[in-house]
Amino acid sequence: MQMNVIALVVGTIIAAIVIGKLGRARSANSIKLYAVFLATFPVYYFVFAVWAGDFDALFKEILVSLGFLSLAIIAHKSKSLASLIVLAVGYIGHAIYDVAHDELFINSGTPNWWPEFCGAVDVIIGAYLLYIVHVTLHGRGKSREG
Repeated sequence: MQMNVIALVVGTIIAAIVIGKLGRARSANSIKLYAVFLATFPVYYFVFAVWAGDFDALFKEILVSLGFLSLAIIAHKSKSLASLIVLAVGYIGHAIYDVAHDELFINSGTPNWWPEFCGAVDVIIGAYLLYIVHVTLHGRGKSREG
């Protein structure tokens, strides 16, 4: 499989826009929105399966989506830094799912550029959330003596 660089670049731009629009990830509203995004990302795979008339794939996509929905709900209900960690795990996990999707099962409605696009969005948002956790725990640019 050849990598679709354009989809990767567009996904990167979309991730930057999402992060820019949501602002500081530590606010309660931002955490809720990141949780909603994580919960809704698998819906695209539902649409792809319905578009292709592949109801076996739709059933499998729904089953897989329950894991991401569960992580989104846990993050939404958590009132601590752990919510950002749960969201980061969910986003990075979804990026892995995007890349490995065709190895698990075929959803014939999925565009061939989707893994790079959605994977880029997912991994960048996940990495950003981990960065926020790191900055919260360790501060920004503190020098280490010793």
